Amino acid sequence: MTSLFILGSSRGDGHTARLARDVFRHLEDQDGGGGEFIDLGALTIGPYDYEYRNRGDDFLPIAQKMVRARTIVLASPLYWYSMSGQMKMFFDRLTDLTDPPFKPLGKALAGKTLFALGTGGDPEPPDSFVHPFEDTAGYFRMDWGGLLYAKGADALTPETAKAAQDFAGRIAAVAGPMALTA
Repeated sequence: MTSLFILGSSRGDGHTARLARDVFRHLEDQDGGGGEFIDLGALTIGPYDYEYRNRGDDFLPIAQKMVRARTIVLASPLYWYSMSGQMKMFFDRLTDLTDPPFKPLGKALAGKTLFALGTGGDPEPPDSFVHPFEDTAGYFRMDWGGLLYAKGADALTPETAKAAQDFAGRIAAVAGPMALTA
């Protein structure tokens, strides 16, 4: 798989989901497929815990898909100056990838490119929304590909549709054709 999209939202058909699916559709048109779209709202991901009691939930299969992808796109609405609760739970679980026995998965993220996508009520996202995505890319030695952000209902305008197409082009330029790597 070349690209993995992970949506963390309370609404699988909300503005963020629509924008993410628009980018995903444009990406499939540009690179002929090879991607997967995951909605965290349809899965079970428990909170991080030091005893790894949640190892049987849906987190580790997603982490394995991240390792097989060249690019990863995380999509979240802006809630209270930050990412959604679903995405925050997912981020907390990335901690699993920093300790044995899952550390090899975390190390395998190095060299991937992480992108983020979001919508919110403000014209521009606050730094508190952007930094967790950007800093997480840095922590795992991933390349930071950037953010596509649209204000609420603007996620459905012709201008945003063009921005989604352009963003898909940026992702495709990094992803390129690639076979499964892990």
